[in-house]
Amino acid sequence: MRRVILYIQQDKDVHKFLGGNMSANHLSNRKNWQMGARITGDTGENEFVKHLAENLPDHYTVQLKPPKLKIYPNGKGIILDAKVTNEKTNQSIFVEKKTGKNGGNAHERVYRNMMPGVMQEIRKIHPNTPKLPVFPVFSGDTFQRPAYQEKLQIDLLGVPYAIMKPNFANISDVAEQIMDII
Repeated sequence: MRRVILYIQQDKDVHKFLGGNMSANHLSNRKNWQMGARITGDTGENEFVKHLAENLPDHYTVQLKPPKLKIYPNGKGIILDAKVTNEKTNQSIFVEKKTGKNGGNAHERVYRNMMPGVMQEIRKIHPNTPKLPVFPVFSGDTFQRPAYQEKLQIDLLGVPYAIMKPNFANISDVAEQIMDII
């Protein structure tokens, strides 16, 4: 709960910094949207990790919210949603999981982790990761829509990724895809 409060406070600070003049009602609705999105996102991440772990052999570990990858100056970095490690090969891959319920641009926020410089820095810190160290996973009503699936097909050409079917019906296929990578 505290994280949500800090996130909302940060949003107010950004608003003040930009000098905007949003109505109190608009800000109130925005906070509720952000809080709902955060809850949806956290639930999607937790459920994915639980289902994935159940569908991988015992020599794989799945870590929810691994430590920050400090890829920028002054200790700044990124926190990805999960890390999967094959204990037999010592190979790992990070997972960035996005859940969409009502459209939006969650998929576009994944792309920042796919930038060549970001991937290079991740591999410097974790050399036991593949050339593409981040595996994007999408779920929810948004990503069941053909328009979003077609966009992902183009935007992520050459990048392994997964779109979860409702109720994680294809989780064994996604687990297999991850095992093929690491």
